[in-house]
Amino acid sequence: MSVQNKYRFYLSTVIGAILIGLAPILMRYSEVSPSMTGFYRFFFAFLILLIYGAIKGKKFFVNTNLYILALPGIFFGADIALWHTAIMITPVTNAALLVNTAPIYVGIISFLFFKERISKLFLISLILSFIGVSLIILNLQNFDVFLGKNLRGDLLSLLAAIFYAGYLVSVRRLSSNLDTFQLMLYSALFGCIPLLALGFFETGIKFPISLQGAGNLLLQSTLVQIIGQGLVIYGLSQISAQFTSLILLLQVLTAAILSMFLFNELLLFQQILGGIILIIGIYIAGLNERKSNHDKK
Repeated sequence: MSVQNKYRFYLSTVIGAILIGLAPILMRYSEVSPSMTGFYRFFFAFLILLIYGAIKGKKFFVNTNLYILALPGIFFGADIALWHTAIMITPVTNAALLVNTAPIYVGIISFLFFKERISKLFLISLILSFIGVSLIILNLQNFDVFLGKNLRGDLLSLLAAIFYAGYLVSVRRLSSNLDTFQLMLYSALFGCIPLLALGFFETGIKFPISLQGAGNLLLQSTLVQIIGQGLVIYGLSQISAQFTSLILLLQVLTAAILSMFLFNELLLFQQILGGIILIIGIYIAGLNERKSNHDKK
């Protein structure tokens, strides 16, 4: 593959990460619970993709075991469901930081199950990226992790990170047999299951009470789920899950910048510094990705 084509997949993933960063912003305006919001985001995306696929004559049925086909969606839906539960019983800063440890588990899963080597350069980029994200997220006065007071919520956040890692790795592995449309469609379909279950348990089936509320859910379905996740899935077809997991940390920076403009939440010096360190970490991960691709040739 040419360098120009490779950069197309990098750019796709970066844009996808930025769009996914809109999710917590749009969540603030939702008229239903976080879990029901997640369910509608997935469900409306599935319906839109179903209609689009029918019009375009896309291939719906694939020669893949149903259980394997369901994995990305179940993993992703469980990630969101667990994280939404965690933020109810642990400080948001704890949950936000811990769920962004997903790149660590992507590296572990890739190594243990698929024998993908973890290079020193990737470890450096991982450490830098995590430091950057920590500086963006943390208000040290409110940070209370690992003190035992919110252990259940913290553990749920870590479990959510593991499920998100499973989502990224499973999409990467399935991309050799399924195209981007099929992965988007089935991820949206099966992602509905854990979110609907949790939403029903929390509040019962709830609907938005205004056109604005319904529009918010449709916006999340199109911008975040279809376009954002679609671009990430497209990128994952050609770049490693390890590198992708670090690029996706840009969603934290996106949310912080948008919050500054929309909610007058000033960016602190530590957050600006964190953003710079995060970008450096992702850049080093990109160097590692190119080196790995060169070594394979």
